[in-house]
Amino acid sequence: MKRLLLGAVMGLFALNSFGQKEFGYKVEVTFKQPIKDKKVYLAHYFGKGLPTIYKLDSAVVENGGTKAVFQKKDSILGGLHLVMFDNYSRFFHLLLDNGYTIRVETDTLGRAHFFENKINQDFEEEEHKLVALQKPKDKWRKAYDNAKTKSDSSKAEKQYQALLQQEKDLKRAYAASHPGNLLTLIFNAMDSPDLPKKKHFLPNGKEDTMYTARYYKDHYWEKFDFTDNRLIKTGLLDNRLNEYFSNLVYPIPDSINYEMDKMLAKAESAKEIYKYILHWLGNWTVNSKMMGVDASFVYLVENYYGKGKAFWLDSAAIAKYQERAEQIAPNVLGNKAPKLVMQDISTLKDVEITEATHSPYTVLVFWSITCGHCMTEMPKIAEMYRTDLKKMGVEVISVPVTVDGGNDIRKVYDEWKVTDDWITLVDLKNTREYLHLYDAYSTPVIYVLDKDKIIVGKKLAASSIIPIIEYDMEHKNRKKKN
Repeated sequence: MKRLLLGAVMGLFALNSFGQKEFGYKVEVTFKQPIKDKKVYLAHYFGKGLPTIYKLDSAVVENGGTKAVFQKKDSILGGLHLVMFDNYSRFFHLLLDNGYTIRVETDTLGRAHFFENKINQDFEEEEHKLVALQKPKDKWRKAYDNAKTKSDSSKAEKQYQALLQQEKDLKRAYAASHPGNLLTLIFNAMDSPDLPKKKHFLPNGKEDTMYTARYYKDHYWEKFDFTDNRLIKTGLLDNRLNEYFSNLVYPIPDSINYEMDKMLAKAESAKEIYKYILHWLGNWTVNSKMMGVDASFVYLVENYYGKGKAFWLDSAAIAKYQERAEQIAPNVLGNKAPKLVMQDISTLKDVEITEATHSPYTVLVFWSITCGHCMTEMPKIAEMYRTDLKKMGVEVISVPVTVDGGNDIRKVYDEWKVTDDWITLVDLKNTREYLHLYDAYSTPVIYVLDKDKIIVGKKLAASSIIPIIEYDMEHKNRKKKN
């Protein structure tokens, strides 16, 4: 028994001595040309690229402005870092993680050369290969921009795409021969899928024109490791999220919600990546200019922020998200327009806004005479009404939210050639209920309602009114036929 116990103790000692992960780092920088800084800084990215960076450490410059040493013994989160010098005007990149000892020298141009730490020596070598492709890439991109014939533009595009493929191939070759290291993690996260070259056909024999787009979307995140927090310390995630959700995901709430759930589930074990994605999605859904995306913000608040999944936020911050969701929820696409009593500007009688019209479509617009953008958009709506909307049987409910006895409204109506056809409602009782019911905290806010007062368009530009009505008419006709 004593022998067994002694063996266990010796095994534990060996584990502590030789198997324990080493924390911290040491980065020794030698400047070939003396610098004037008293201190230099070690910084890192967090989801976004330049200029958004965060300081991690500082080091005193010694030896007549030629040497600085960054050193910590505490655990860090690894990733892509920068050493900044010459009063922040110059920097070089390096890869940093727990246990790294790095010796690096800058040349007279501020470029880094690594003498110790294999992964940074690899990084330097691979970066040189990639930089060598940049000049010909710029050349062919410029040739494409200046091309005067279709043949010239086709040739330039072909050459440019070939160079992009060379870049991919270089990164993939390194990743294949160095599985699992930090540089491979980053190269894989940068990778985008190759587009299929062959045509694909539907069961009926017709070409599947959407196959390439679907393939690209389906494989977009294939090599991105959502479980490794170190990827947050690169400038990759923000741009990739933006491309995916803005360009590849079908812009309707059901599709967006499905993709958000899927991505957050992948990142659940990596708290920093999860936190960044949820924060990014909250901002993107609430601020998106795409119609209807704000419904996905309400979904996020109900299913994540409101259920304790935004673990880094305090109750006051969560309350702000919930308050904003409550402002949006009554007027998301597909909902019936909220009931709201206002007063007719001519008769001063109460009018319930959803009962004010009985037309196939209603344009409802909240605007202000003191709002410059309103005074640009409203004349367009007035002209559109005279030339097209009236013929289509569309009615307009105009809600000026700032009124000076009505005379100012009548004056601009005269300028815009608005007749009595428009219904003009005002908030004479100053209830200000329109603010939260129709999310009219900033103006103009333009809605399109169908005959049942279902919201089919919201937060539109004037130029989008007719396309939205035509799309909804076509959609309803298709449903009838089916």
